[in-house]
Amino acid sequence: MVAETLIVDRPSSPGAVLLAGLASLAKSAPAHPVLPGVRLVRPDLPIEAAPLADYRDLCGFDEAQGVPPTWPHLLAFPLHLALMMRRDFPWPLAGTVHIANRIVQHRALALGDRLTVSAGFGEFRSHPRGQAFTIRAEAQRGGTTVWRSESVYLRRGARSALGAPVATLSDADAATTPTGAETIARAVAPRYARLSGDRNPIHMSWLGARLFGFERPIAHGMWTKARALARALPAAPVDRIAIDVAFRAPIQLPGRATHFADPSDHGTAFAVRDGAGERLHLIGRFGRDLALEGMHAELK
Repeated sequence: MVAETLIVDRPSSPGAVLLAGLASLAKSAPAHPVLPGVRLVRPDLPIEAAPLADYRDLCGFDEAQGVPPTWPHLLAFPLHLALMMRRDFPWPLAGTVHIANRIVQHRALALGDRLTVSAGFGEFRSHPRGQAFTIRAEAQRGGTTVWRSESVYLRRGARSALGAPVATLSDADAATTPTGAETIARAVAPRYARLSGDRNPIHMSWLGARLFGFERPIAHGMWTKARALARALPAAPVDRIAIDVAFRAPIQLPGRATHFADPSDHGTAFAVRDGAGERLHLIGRFGRDLALEGMHAELK
């Protein structure tokens, strides 16, 4: 149960994030982890023309598609970060991996909307490679919830196995119809970092990436989701929609990616693979009816 609601006036500065990340390295893995019972709120956040245009340009959305359903995640992510920067968060900030994300949009968003965005921890989820946990976020417009998300993060190597198993899309769900391939520039990561506030070293530097086992910096998972949706969503604003993705392997930058999409009467399955069309980077699906399912957990 949420014990406390805190208002966040502004996102943490890059310096504060760096210091918090370094300080958190001293944390030892607890035998019985507990997620902080707090909810963070950022009130009255406008959807502004300039950053929205930058986001559309970076991810490939057309203006005719309206405000992308992934846009509120950029407003919510600083709260994700603030939650994991807390001293009572059980693990170090570095080394936590985003493995799945679900977005449910209840109403179309528009330029000029003013949103109150909030986020808090959900439940633990068990995972064979460590301990997973969820962060749930929502955006309200005029007191009505118009957007919700659930992100599943994995703390690799954590020995606890709390919660129900993580339920994500399987490889068998991946779309198989190719829709095109593209080269992804190294600049994608720093540009997305400036928009989102996610300056994790694995995205920003070769050294940071190599410290975590990657040869080159990697693209942000939520950029990959947005880029796939920019190609797969219709050329018009979407109203009610649910979008599930599972992140398989990150795209190392610069790199090549191949997109896939399988439309059906029930929605669209989509996927991102490497340049050869073989290794999976992302598996996803979207549709109106999916909003009733609650793939990872019921969003209330």
